[in-house]
Amino acid sequence: MTARFMAASAAVILIANAFASAQSAGAPASLNPIVLVDSTGNVAARPFNETIVLVDIGSGVAAPALIRPIYDPDGRTASGLATWQAGGSVLFTSRDCTAGAHVHGSPYAGVRATAQVQTPAGVVLYVGAVGTATTVVIQSILYDTGCAPVTVRQNGLHPVLATINLNTAYPPPLSFQ
Repeated sequence: MTARFMAASAAVILIANAFASAQSAGAPASLNPIVLVDSTGNVAARPFNETIVLVDIGSGVAAPALIRPIYDPDGRTASGLATWQAGGSVLFTSRDCTAGAHVHGSPYAGVRATAQVQTPAGVVLYVGAVGTATTVVIQSILYDTGCAPVTVRQNGLHPVLATINLNTAYPPPLSFQ
C-alpha cells in the first residue's frame, strides 16, 4: 500500500509540475483567440464561420459582415488574404436612398440583420436593430449599382441603427491571425 501511495503521489507531483511549467511559459497557441486583422494590423473582427465575421461597431454591438477571397489576375485565390464582400441591398422609406434605411433579417440565429453595399467610398455595412421584423413601405433601394426608386410594401425588415465604412475602418487585405 505504501509503494502505491508513493507512486501515486509522485505521479501527481510530476503532473502538477508539468502543468505549472506550461502555464509559466504562456498560454498554448490553441487558447489564443483567432481574429481578422486589416492591412494596418488592427483587429477588424472575430470569426463566426468561414465567410462571416463579427465586427464590433461600438457600444457593445457586434454585427456580422461578409468576407471573400482576394483573387490574382489569373483568377487564383491569394493565400491567406480576404476582402470585404459587397452585393447586398438596403431599403429606404425615402425616394432618394437618404432616410429610413432598413435591412432584411439574418438567417443565422442570434445574429443581427445587416447588409453590405459597395459605394464609391467603399463597402458600407448597414447594421439593423435586434428584434421582431416589421412591414415597411419602401420608396427606394440602394444596390451596388446605385439608388433605384420603387414603391413596395416589404415584410421582414429591421431599421438600420448604424453604418460603418468597412474599407475605411478596416482596409483590406484582411487575414486571420
